[in-house]
Amino acid sequence: MGRELQKKKNRSSVNKVTRRKQNIRKRPNITGNKLVAAQWDKTQTLAQNYSRLGLTHRIQSSTGGKEIHSSKAKAAVPSKTETLGPQEARITRGEDGSILKIEYSNDLRHETLGADNDDEDEQPSVLETETDLIRALREQSTMGIKTERVQSDREMYWIERLVEKHGEDYQAMFWDKELNIRQQSVGDIKRRIKKWKASKKSA
Repeated sequence: MGRELQKKKNRSSVNKVTRRKQNIRKRPNITGNKLVAAQWDKTQTLAQNYSRLGLTHRIQSSTGGKEIHSSKAKAAVPSKTETLGPQEARITRGEDGSILKIEYSNDLRHETLGADNDDEDEQPSVLETETDLIRALREQSTMGIKTERVQSDREMYWIERLVEKHGEDYQAMFWDKELNIRQQSVGDIKRRIKKWKASKKSA
């Protein structure tokens, strides 16, 4: 009896209920820049790592997955009726008619009170907000380390055959349908042969 029921279950189109493992997303393995790889925290998400290291995403706007902390919750944006227009100010008076608070629009505050207000927080410069990693990356970019491309054995063999057949006639090399099957240009063939000759001299 048990065997017949098992056969029915196997033939059934209803999927079996199994205990699936939790789908864990594979963490990105940083293989590009050594400075970034050294400071990368695999326990954090990509967005968290980028934020901590002071890097930016290629995407211009957030597409989701951003953490919102209660301590960093943004204040409610005032409605259009509450916002002040250009050259406007709002006076708040008490019950006895005394002035309690004066609110200025941004352009009016700048013109009347000047740029150096004590109550306005000074914005930090870009250099002050840069992380140590960003400074190290800037220094690395100024060094201008260039990796030289090495010709493969197959490419060197192909160039050698071209030179044996045509000598210094680069135009003939360009029109050679048997050897120049990838239709390399005259300038490209010249550069490859120049590099090939230099490697032969150094060897």
